[in-house]
Amino acid sequence: MKRFTSKLLTGISVTLIASSILAGCSKQNAASKVKAPEGWHLVWNDEFNGKEIDLTKWDFQLGTGSQYGLEGWGNNELQYYRKENASVKDGNLVLEARKEDFGGCAYTSARLRTVKDDGTELFTKTYGRIEARIKMPTGNGIWPAFWLLPATTDYGTWASSGEIDILEAKGRLPNRVYGTVHFGQAWPGNKYSGGMYKFPAGETIADFHVYSLEWEPGLLRWLVDGNLYYETQQWWSLGAGESEPYPYPAPYDKPFYILLNFALGGNYDGGVAPEASDLPAQMLVDYVRVYDKNEPYATSVTRPTPKRDETNFKSFTTSDGKNFIFDSGMQNAITDPNSTSMLSNENMDVHERAWYFLGLSDFGGSAISKAEKSDGIDGRRVQIKNVGNQNYSVQLIQHLPVAKGYSYKIQFDAKASAPRKIAIKLGGDADNSWAVYSPEYYPELSTETKHFSYFFTMENDTDPTARLEFNLGLDSNDVWIGNVSVTQEEL
Repeated sequence: MKRFTSKLLTGISVTLIASSILAGCSKQNAASKVKAPEGWHLVWNDEFNGKEIDLTKWDFQLGTGSQYGLEGWGNNELQYYRKENASVKDGNLVLEARKEDFGGCAYTSARLRTVKDDGTELFTKTYGRIEARIKMPTGNGIWPAFWLLPATTDYGTWASSGEIDILEAKGRLPNRVYGTVHFGQAWPGNKYSGGMYKFPAGETIADFHVYSLEWEPGLLRWLVDGNLYYETQQWWSLGAGESEPYPYPAPYDKPFYILLNFALGGNYDGGVAPEASDLPAQMLVDYVRVYDKNEPYATSVTRPTPKRDETNFKSFTTSDGKNFIFDSGMQNAITDPNSTSMLSNENMDVHERAWYFLGLSDFGGSAISKAEKSDGIDGRRVQIKNVGNQNYSVQLIQHLPVAKGYSYKIQFDAKASAPRKIAIKLGGDADNSWAVYSPEYYPELSTETKHFSYFFTMENDTDPTARLEFNLGLDSNDVWIGNVSVTQEEL
């Protein structure tokens, strides 16, 4: 019996060793057969040729995101991520979405990434060509994605440290996919830009396609099947409490890791839920490959100057040759919201650029204000009577011109009767669909006067009658504001 066992074990060992060698050879052969795009060479890949997910390359993210403070993964998604919904079969990674109740969710799916929850980096990359060959299902509420997140938060929380979506798809719109870059300030001061690729007639996301990102210092390009459809060099990163952006090309000069996930529902497509008849559904990934350039990457890049509306900018009037704000001390404020000078007018005279003080009763706000000097602030005191139900329930506003392609710094001094936040932004009026031009800024006021400043670039079309808003609702503590300026600055 022992001898039999010994022989049997020996046979098994030989078989296992041979299988391991063959499997290793198979993977090596698969990798060696990868044809790199011209000008690139392979540095990392997973061909999914084994029988199981390679845990030296991928780790699972589970649950609803609540453990990261992101219930619904920050997007009101409907699925619970489980290991059981991911597998390797027939040379593909399979992420399967199912209609099943689990963990308080009505659906389950899978999400993988190349780092672990404890911070262990399985694979991260700064610069390169990152691509995957993917086949996706169609139907309402289907949201597969292939994307990158920063391995560190050196520049701050999302989206100061960035996010690059190489591929996102809406299953109900199977003839198109999207690529997006997120940047700017921490939410809600985040910004994004991106493009859409429309497939040729007869092709959809339900076919295998190669989705690629080419990432170089100061340049991002998105491709589908080798066809370039979007590129950008325009982004920036501004840390919490900072008044100047980090040196370009931040945040896209740090290591990022790779994610693959199959989400359901969520904000991306307006909260559309999947149809039960469309599930189970599978996202198939044939391979993920990462390449480096054969030539060295650029070592010194500068952010291209955005195309500027110089004609209009040169015609705009400042109060002192630099400051676009008139009455920086807020000594006078119009309280009649029906004043004709409140109306946006492309021929606005400089004398109409006054402060307006509004308690918006439609949103439950009311307050009183007066010019008052206090603790170094030559400005205005606002006493909140009713806090209202929005931060803009109580407002101080001044209209001013901002020109496309120019960068601006907003500065002011402020304090409060007790610690509180206020909200500041620069945007459009109703004639510009209430567009937001700057990130919204939420300074923390204390009982001592502090100087605040923040920076933004006007990426929208020129608006001669934009509005700077100090929004003071949602908190009953008094606020003092003064020494306000908006100046044009070089990035």
